[in-house]
Amino acid sequence: MNILDKIAEILKDDTVKLGYLPDTPDDVTAVFEYQGGQPSHSFGNTDFTENIQVRTRGENSYAKAKEFSLILDNYTDENISIIQTSPVFDIGRDSHSRQEYTVNFKIYRR
Repeated sequence: MNILDKIAEILKDDTVKLGYLPDTPDDVTAVFEYQGGQPSHSFGNTDFTENIQVRTRGENSYAKAKEFSLILDNYTDENISIIQTSPVFDIGRDSHSRQEYTVNFKIYRR
């Protein structure tokens, strides 16, 4: 399973867009994957790291970013562990004056 599909499964919100931010609707959340670090090797295991960014837009974008950060931060299961690596960050308004926020996470995949 790719990491964006796994995040969608965890968030359980079928309005979240994976890998793209559409022009509409005004209120939307997108999750992007970006380059992770080098694999971490230990005796018998290799952990791969991946990074994701949750980007929210719209009237309730701060609350939505905060909600998703509470779900994802310190999440762990048999396949992955997630830690938040940035605060919910105000990135300003887009070209249509819609407020946007981001929050970043590091994922350790076993």
